[in-house]
Amino acid sequence: MSTPSRRFRPATPADAARDGHRFAWLKPDGWRESFRALVLEVEDGGGGATVIGVGRIGPNTVHPGLDLVELEIDPAHRRQGHGTALLHELGTYSNNSLSSKVQPGSERDSFLRSHGAVTYLEVPLLRVDVTADRTARWCAAVRGATEVQGARAVPWTALHREQLVDALTDRYAWQHASWSPTAPREVLRRKVGAEFFEESVREHSWAVVRDGEITALADLYDDERGSGGPVGPHREGALEAVDAAAPQARADVALCMAAMLEDLRELGAETLDLDNHPTDPHTAPLLATLDRTEVDPVQLVEIPNGLTAVLRDVP
Repeated sequence: MSTPSRRFRPATPADAARDGHRFAWLKPDGWRESFRALVLEVEDGGGGATVIGVGRIGPNTVHPGLDLVELEIDPAHRRQGHGTALLHELGTYSNNSLSSKVQPGSERDSFLRSHGAVTYLEVPLLRVDVTADRTARWCAAVRGATEVQGARAVPWTALHREQLVDALTDRYAWQHASWSPTAPREVLRRKVGAEFFEESVREHSWAVVRDGEITALADLYDDERGSGGPVGPHREGALEAVDAAAPQARADVALCMAAMLEDLRELGAETLDLDNHPTDPHTAPLLATLDRTEVDPVQLVEIPNGLTAVLRDVP
């Protein structure tokens, strides 16, 4: 039995309208600046062609050393070499290594590993029970610690936008420096700092201030699992110091976390999921002192392409 011939072409708005319900990653080619989007077709036996896969690739403006790649193959056409062919085709549009996210043990994980993908960071989502009595006692203990004297926790609405965006930019840059270096500060500030500020629930995001300077940030974001109001029972957030090397960084991050947890408890929230990195030097150890559960871990993976693909294939 012969394999139907395959071909790649740029995705169109008509493809998205017709097959968008089948493929989560289907976007028209050029829907974002410098991004390419392709569809993979095979002959249908009647002189026509059927879309059985989609893929997209483009630059990561915040982390320029890696290009982003995503692809999907229709379940009925998997394990026939189509995904491999599509990944190779997408790779021709870049000289960088490629990056993606996987859930450990998933079909996607196995596929990308078979093409040499390696994990460069595992990111667990850590869930804290806001309603637990021990969480309340933990917050009270933070409030009573002498190390937090001289610092105050305030909602983002009490601070100026530009001050917050600067602090968010500083925090992001050092958090990623060791494992995914960032673009220049002016790019980072425009892309990351502003996005985090605009997408946060600012009245329930918190900052710690010492001597007029923001030293720690806890951002709260909307969660589709919530009740539909500004703060539902299940929330997501992020947390860390603005300057990791500051003498009081650990204490200020603890105070920031306590302020957010107490605020959420008062609002009737049940859980807080913190999207932090295991490499975060203050948040990770502090979370280890709380009762928390690891949920939905994902791994950030790098897939050989360009130089790494050449070196991998040396005989």
